[in-house]
Amino acid sequence: MRAAALGVVLSCVTAACSVVPTGRSPVVEDAGKGNPLNPPYARVIAMEPDADWTPEQIVTGFRAAMASIGDGKYEAARRYLTDDFAARWRPETGATVYRPAPSVTSPLPEGATAARVTLKGTVTAVIDREGRYRPRGGTLAELFTLVKGPAGWRISSGPDGLLLTEADADRAYRLVDLYFLGPKGQGLVIDQVQMPVDPASTLAKTTVERLLAGPSGSLRGAVETAFEPGTELIDVTTENNRVVVNLTRKVPAERVSAMSAQLAGTLSRLASGSSFEVRVNGEPYHTDASLLIDAQEYVKFDRWMAPADVSPYYLQDGGLRVLGRENVGGPVPGKAGTEYPGSPATPPAVSGSGPLHAAALSEDGKRISVAALTPDGQWEDWISGNDLVQPSWDRHDSLWTADRTGLQSSVVLRMYADDRRQYRVAAPELDTVEVTALKVARDGVHVAVAVKDGTGERVLVGTIVGERADSRIGNLQPVMDGDEKQTIEDIVWKDGTTLYVLTGKSELFEASLIAEAQQTIPSPPGIRSIAALNSSLLAWAVDDDGNSQVIKWNGKQWEPQVKDDNGSVAYVQDGPALPAFPLG
Repeated sequence: MRAAALGVVLSCVTAACSVVPTGRSPVVEDAGKGNPLNPPYARVIAMEPDADWTPEQIVTGFRAAMASIGDGKYEAARRYLTDDFAARWRPETGATVYRPAPSVTSPLPEGATAARVTLKGTVTAVIDREGRYRPRGGTLAELFTLVKGPAGWRISSGPDGLLLTEADADRAYRLVDLYFLGPKGQGLVIDQVQMPVDPASTLAKTTVERLLAGPSGSLRGAVETAFEPGTELIDVTTENNRVVVNLTRKVPAERVSAMSAQLAGTLSRLASGSSFEVRVNGEPYHTDASLLIDAQEYVKFDRWMAPADVSPYYLQDGGLRVLGRENVGGPVPGKAGTEYPGSPATPPAVSGSGPLHAAALSEDGKRISVAALTPDGQWEDWISGNDLVQPSWDRHDSLWTADRTGLQSSVVLRMYADDRRQYRVAAPELDTVEVTALKVARDGVHVAVAVKDGTGERVLVGTIVGERADSRIGNLQPVMDGDEKQTIEDIVWKDGTTLYVLTGKSELFEASLIAEAQQTIPSPPGIRSIAALNSSLLAWAVDDDGNSQVIKWNGKQWEPQVKDDNGSVAYVQDGPALPAFPLG
């Protein structure tokens, strides 16, 4: 029987199963079903270690117990450990997510009282103590030592943190978007975190509690919150088809709108379009009225959450044009509509608030010119340098670029429209690499950077903290690793959490901090640059004869966009090129 049981354990390890052979299943399906604020989930019930189990069965049982939902102190998992190791083990340090392979047990001589088991697999991600999920690669080879006592084998040493298969992680965590405020309370910034499933609560309640706890470390110092310090959540319930959030404290009157946007955005997926009401200690928020929140309050608070009527721009006939209704374009007002001083291979950058400005990088890469898109707008040189990258506007009307000052040496520059002063941005991680592209997300906080070093080209995402002379870029994390043969041609933000990456092979990837970069959209040959705004994805494409056109991905295929005077959308010589959305 023991040999048969061991065979079951080994097959389960290979198949990412959390089952220890005990005669009953440890997985309860669809727990929480029926509660609209708590989506159904499957939970693992941890099993007790058996005195007859082998060292490998003990390690397998311990790993299954680590995946037990609702055992917040991991008491069941600690029963697989010696008293000394149980006191030292720190599961709260985070989780390693992996694809399992058969474990390896060192040969055991007759009567052995010590054993070694190596848990094998391929690492796919890590989840830190704050719930930040980061794709990772590498080999998993975690050594466990075991000793045999009166109650059987127990683990005497092993790694800190949790070890979860991908299936375990899917059961134990839920991805949620927490909405915080940008600098000076302007706009919304999404903090994507993995929330541990808590059977004693609802996902809505634990999500709001996590929102009140503040942002994860990557956004700390870069974002704000409308809630007063010390605010606690009493409960999240439903009443008359409305989600009711019961808090312990109010916010000042000038921050009610921001608080409402944070709650509406954070609960939007769970609430499925329901409206909200905020109460304080069970009482109406206002003495004479309830505080009711529309489900779309976060969209009303920040237009860039779901921008409407935002037109793309492109270059043609030597000037900057805007694409209007029926896909017919016309020149923008001012000098930018008739003259473009930028490189014919580099898209313009368009600001996001009025009066709009366009920025263009010169062909020699030594200056960036800016023109207001107004009837009297003229091109003016704003930034000069040695070898600048394409400019990028943020939502605060400051212009960003990077200057390659030497071989694998770059400095990040920022200039504000209101004082026209050039500031150097502290970015130590970029000092010793060649920055090839830098784009600020529409939330004004996230930034994507393409860099080249001795190992090839990579794309990193970080956060912007501070303003003017105190500006810095930190928390840079890789979202796409390249090699010496792959070049990064363009990067653009799709939204506040996802970006597109165009390689020199005309391959188009979608990347983010929470998912491995995937080539999910087919791209025809000849794509030179891209532009994106939520579901709208545009590209500049050139055919084999050198004719060009702006094309759009319709979800199934690419379609030519810009019509000429005859209503044709054909590729033409010196045709539409270099599309750009505001704040791209």
